[in-house]
Amino acid sequence: MSSFLSRRHFLRFALVSAGMLGAAPLLSLAPSAALARTSGSEETYTRTALFMGTMVTVTVAGTTAEQAGEAVSTALALGRDMAGTLTRFNTSAPLGQLNASTALNDAPPALVHLMQRSQQMHALTGGAFDPTVLPLLHLLESHRDHKAQKHLQLDQAEVRDALEMVGMERVHADGYALRLERQGMGITLDGIAKGHIADLMSRSLSSAGYPNHCVNAGGDIAVSGSKLKGQPWRIAIEDPYGKNAYPQVVEAYSGAVATSGIYEIFYNADASRNHLVNPVTGASAGLASVTVTAPDCLTADALATAMAIMPPREALHLADSLSGCACCLLRHDGLTQCSRNWRGRSA
Repeated sequence: MSSFLSRRHFLRFALVSAGMLGAAPLLSLAPSAALARTSGSEETYTRTALFMGTMVTVTVAGTTAEQAGEAVSTALALGRDMAGTLTRFNTSAPLGQLNASTALNDAPPALVHLMQRSQQMHALTGGAFDPTVLPLLHLLESHRDHKAQKHLQLDQAEVRDALEMVGMERVHADGYALRLERQGMGITLDGIAKGHIADLMSRSLSSAGYPNHCVNAGGDIAVSGSKLKGQPWRIAIEDPYGKNAYPQVVEAYSGAVATSGIYEIFYNADASRNHLVNPVTGASAGLASVTVTAPDCLTADALATAMAIMPPREALHLADSLSGCACCLLRHDGLTQCSRNWRGRSA
């Protein structure tokens, strides 16, 4: 099975019911389908499936399994197919081939499109979003002692060598031909692909006639319309340290929410080395997590990735400069800093 095993593999989001926190868990241990009945004639159809290395949950409000089952199946199939195209973990997949050989002469349109969007997000964030950080991630992984659960000391010369392989300016596209300048370079779309896939699944559901839905792709969440009785979708953001179960709750009728954080993905005991790495210095993110709201999930996903390694003041300024976007920064001491347009609240 292809898998992203993305930077938020262990990120746990909870969709909370309209009236209270403490909703039933979104995630399950195996693909399943369930029909949740509420008072009156309203019903909610939910199905969860495992792909992209995480649980992907689709919830459609005001319908039944008999009515929405086919549309949900189609959306999930679309998500699986796209994940198979964009994964870096399968050497026979297009991105895996590009990373292995540094060239792909007949890239599928979906990969070319996402590379173009990645270039745009790279420019928008001043280089903070950079899918070419894969050599740095490989270096961190190679220095982890899985058996002893400790991280071996990084040689700064190794870090400098890895940084020589990083830089979106070294990625070239000519039509459907993609090329990396140097052997040893690599692309990871973990910081943007799940958001993109959530968007595609959401559009599929709307096109099928089900505008009231939520797609939760392992923490990258796209919502449309309303829950039952016209209530907004409510998304609770978890504290990666567990000090405050839900530091913030976001309500929305449309758009997306995405979080990047240190959620159990780090490479040493004090969590100072994590998977969110600065493409210029190689240093790890200094924040516990960043949550972004945006009009679409691709944008929210990529911005959350970038803002996690940006200085907080720059991250807040960037969020304030973008129409329809906002962010909430969670510091290691549990305190939050929010941009001007942030609409979340404390739980």
